[in-house]
Amino acid sequence: MNHYFISDIHLYPSGKHHPGREPLKRFLRELSGNEPGKLWILGDLFDYWFEYSTAIPAGFSDILALLKDMSINGWEVFFLPGNHDWWCGDRLAAETGMHIIYKTTHSKVIDGRKTIMAHGDGLGTGDRGYRIMKPVIRSAIARFLFSMLHPTLATGIASAFSHTSKRILRKQVDSIPDYLTRWVISQANNGTELVITGHTHCPSVVNHGNLIHASLGDWISHFTYLRVGGGEINLYEYQ
Repeated sequence: MNHYFISDIHLYPSGKHHPGREPLKRFLRELSGNEPGKLWILGDLFDYWFEYSTAIPAGFSDILALLKDMSINGWEVFFLPGNHDWWCGDRLAAETGMHIIYKTTHSKVIDGRKTIMAHGDGLGTGDRGYRIMKPVIRSAIARFLFSMLHPTLATGIASAFSHTSKRILRKQVDSIPDYLTRWVISQANNGTELVITGHTHCPSVVNHGNLIHASLGDWISHFTYLRVGGGEINLYEYQ
């Protein structure tokens, strides 16, 4: 069975140009037509997502429908929320058939390798400011207070925060940050053989002795996906 991994699509609502929306839709259609496997989305599928009890963000019905089609066609789709879409919930799962995994890291044996998957925010000693904010942002109290806002106002606030987050967390990088590399290498102490992360928007596959680190890139400028299966680990750019 093949496992496919993507992250950091950062979809905007329809009507606002996004370079990865149409390529992602083609990619999902192609996967859905193939022999079923597993698709792992490691965070920041959306640039902003928040579910109210009676409403979800508008403008994503095309993507939600394609993910649902994959589930109907026998694919298993897993979603580890990122720092931009942690406030997802049951409605997203119901609309797509995705299995949502609310964990900073998730361990699983994939293609015979002990694997750790993570969006990548707040790992190791990096993102100091964000690591301080993270428990507050993800708290039940913060979610409740945000739910009391009108959706239009909430979307405006989230949009402003998203731009701030991009400036702080998503600086243009051409290599994996040292703090993340140190964290990845430390996972070998637990017998981990493969670590897969997103967040940095830097696509790469690096061998650290008995451990391989795959960084997924994004669907804004790189359009990359990872395929693991048949004993191989390959990172591709979707054309």
